Amino acid sequence: MTARGGQLYDRVWDRIGDVARLAPTPHNTQPFRIVPRGPRNADLVVVRERLLPREDHGNLYMAAAFGIFATALEHAARYVGRDIAIDVAPLVDIANLHTASRRVLLGRATLSEPGPVDPAETRWTMRIEPRDGLRALLETRRTSRLPYHDRPVLGASTSAMAHVAGVYGHRFLSFDDAALVRRVLRLNTDAVIDNLQLGDEREEIRGWYRYGDTPPDGDGLWERPMNQPAWELRSAFATPWLYRLPGFRQFARRRYLRTQRGTRHVGLLCGPFVEWPDLVHAGRMLMAFWLEMAAHDIYMQPMGSMLTNAKYADAIARQFDVDDCWLVFRFGYSDVPPRAPRLRSIVEHE
Repeated sequence: MTARGGQLYDRVWDRIGDVARLAPTPHNTQPFRIVPRGPRNADLVVVRERLLPREDHGNLYMAAAFGIFATALEHAARYVGRDIAIDVAPLVDIANLHTASRRVLLGRATLSEPGPVDPAETRWTMRIEPRDGLRALLETRRTSRLPYHDRPVLGASTSAMAHVAGVYGHRFLSFDDAALVRRVLRLNTDAVIDNLQLGDEREEIRGWYRYGDTPPDGDGLWERPMNQPAWELRSAFATPWLYRLPGFRQFARRRYLRTQRGTRHVGLLCGPFVEWPDLVHAGRMLMAFWLEMAAHDIYMQPMGSMLTNAKYADAIARQFDVDDCWLVFRFGYSDVPPRAPRLRSIVEHE
């Protein structure tokens, strides 16, 4: 390979990375990197210091996020006119990722010329989406922490979402009983407030909060995408004890619930979510599921605080009589939410 050829391939990886960086990650930490190793090959690694081991017990959700990233890479490669094969590392000690070396190899990617599209493939694979449509859909997929429009999601849309989950061997459970939805929203609010009292977890995520105008490039949790003013975010970290006081707790709960008015639905995703291969598979399912939602103009807000806290995870299990729920979220129609920034590049040339 000539140096000129290498530069050309580097640009291909840069173009792929420019689209794949749209993949969502917990707290917008963006821990995955593409490390080109040749004209057709690249290592896929996770950067240790961007993990959240105190909150994400066992690094389960970061492992699933790699599945999301892998699916985004496949769409990104197709967008730039290539096919990509991703070989996921067979054995990864996910529980100890945060104590391993600075970068841990999670998979390898191999580029090839695009092959013919099998018409038998269904749309959830996205392979038959027009190239421009792929990027537009990835851009459209966002978390919405805004109030939702007070109207129900069409049954055809929830059926399509259930189909995607089922294709991957997972279950999508949707609930629209108004009293139940209010109960889940209140439960999540209590989980958010109670988790502030967990010192290790609070300090871990404090470093990912950002204040001021949201820049086009970056990482972390910004005021506008979070739909919370700076004073509220700062006080939560500076004086968490305040939120234990009954009067202030009620005040904070009302404020948070106001951001979620108009919510008609809560959803659960259930299925295997323990071992490394299952986690990657679950992440792939979540990305396909989320893109399907975007195709129907539906937004979601994951409620991660409930499932990383054993007390609230148990409450969800009892409420819905499930023992394998790994994601709870509210969903519906909303105004277009502010875009969370992405790092300028996730490609590391060596």
